[in-house]
Amino acid sequence: MNSGFLFTFAFLVLSLVRGCMVDVQQPTMLMRKKEQQSVSIPCSVNISSCGPHTHLQISWYVFRNDSHHQIDLPSQSLKYELEHLDLKISSLSKADCGVYYCAAALEVTHSGAQAIGQGTPLKVSEMGLNVPQTLLLTLLVLMSVYSLLVLGILICIKTGQFNSVFKRRWSKTNKKEEAASQVIFSGVVQELCKRNLSGDKFQARYNVYQDKSKDLQNTTHCEDIYQNLDE
Repeated sequence: MNSGFLFTFAFLVLSLVRGCMVDVQQPTMLMRKKEQQSVSIPCSVNISSCGPHTHLQISWYVFRNDSHHQIDLPSQSLKYELEHLDLKISSLSKADCGVYYCAAALEVTHSGAQAIGQGTPLKVSEMGLNVPQTLLLTLLVLMSVYSLLVLGILICIKTGQFNSVFKRRWSKTNKKEEAASQVIFSGVVQELCKRNLSGDKFQARYNVYQDKSKDLQNTTHCEDIYQNLDE
């Protein structure tokens, strides 16, 4: 009876193992992180038609441009940590870029008792400034410039340099205005001189015309006298 029971139990176990299936699911979208951050790469395993006492083993692999290897979780516990089935990576650096694969296997050796996910790509970029930090930095720069400007004005007022600079500018402005006035006055003088010269020419011509008219009148008067004498 004992031999029959053992035979029946062994038959049932073999039937369960042959029908045991393992399926691994993980996201295939690119995960982006910054340096010094941490990331948790999810992994889920579905087991079907397996016995209640089957033991599942989880391992992680990373594929990079120049290498690929299995992650040694026990010896790198500060860097890598297994949270249930997910892989947590701390203190990220650009060297952590790669594709991470989650693999699951049962202790039985049977087709379908091992499976590996499709891989999750991870990209780590340099630590940069976010929007609030950028705005804060811009505000600090503007406040520093404003403080320096106010301090410079106060120093100039206290040492009297501000008044001297203002006087220099005022004197330069006055000199420019005086030079402009002189230019305008010289232009007016030149115009008046031109007008006076043209008036003198007109007066000379008028005098010549007047002399000629007088000579003509004298000639006519003399002719009248001679004509009267002839009569």
